[in-house]
Amino acid sequence: MIPLILLAATVLGAVVIFGHSSFVVGFALLAGGVLGLISFLAAQGRQMPGEREKIVDERHYIGGHDHHRDHYDEYDHRR
Repeated sequence: MIPLILLAATVLGAVVIFGHSSFVVGFALLAGGVLGLISFLAAQGRQMPGEREKIVDERHYIGGHDHHRDHYDEYDHRR
């Protein structure tokens, strides 16, 4: 409901400023629709309660050699 009110306010403001013509109304609707679509696509979805947690994948390697840690240069895993 609120997006329709905002779109109507955009059209009304454009009509008040530029005068009433089909070009002004159409352009205001087009501009408001494109702006609304961009803001809709940029918005993040709602999270339900309990969805704030992140899943962390924990891997366990079997064996005596730490070949999986060779590519970590900056971090010391043996602390």
